Amino acid sequence: MLENTVLAFIGSGTMAEAMIKGILNKGLTEPDHIIASGPRPERGRELEKRYGVKGTTDNKEAAQAADIVVLSIKPQVLPVVLDELRGLIRPHQLVFSIVAGARIETIARGLQHRAIVRVMPNTPAQIGEGMSVWELSYRAQKVGRQYFRSLETFIIAAAF
Repeated sequence: MLENTVLAFIGSGTMAEAMIKGILNKGLTEPDHIIASGPRPERGRELEKRYGVKGTTDNKEAAQAADIVVLSIKPQVLPVVLDELRGLIRPHQLVFSIVAGARIETIARGLQHRAIVRVMPNTPAQIGEGMSVWELSYRAQKVGRQYFRSLETFIIAAAF
């Protein structure tokens, strides 16, 4: 479904791992099309070994290599990551955010990018019984047209 789409997870913690696992289990893409970026090199190596994805500590490199950038970081880290990635996201890229409490407008302004999808999974989704609420910016609706066939499946997988 996302065969030639590169996904970059900015934040490689528990939530990112759950999404990576769901995406791979559903066969949405191959492991070599997933990049997991986080501050700890050992965590990147762990995800590489477990899932075959590429681990890195370079958020910029990860974001620039991706078609879809997933912000899977803690809310308190968001300002630093937005500063780091500001101006690097290209017009054709989509940005997904699972950052609790982060508004689309905050992310769009911080990144200087308007194609944002905000996803809010809930806890029962971890056992396949929950749901995710998602909201697309106007620009995401335009940019994401090429992904819409797999967008819903991606979001469901991303919710665990």
